[in-house]
Amino acid sequence: MKICKNCFREFDEHGDDNHNPMVKLGMIFLEHTSEVNPGDYCPKCREELGVMNLIGFEK
Repeated sequence: MKICKNCFREFDEHGDDNHNPMVKLGMIFLEHTSEVNPGDYCPKCREELGVMNLIGFEK
């Protein structure tokens, strides 16, 4: 188990989150904008970042 650097919740770093495109989009955002390893964020936080990116780019 790992602790998320954003929300401090425990998560399984080996969990299967590849089925969700929002999680993948959040990982891409973190890889290119932050010095934090995207693997240090839980899937829920990565999903929220992915959704926020879509909302921001939609306009």
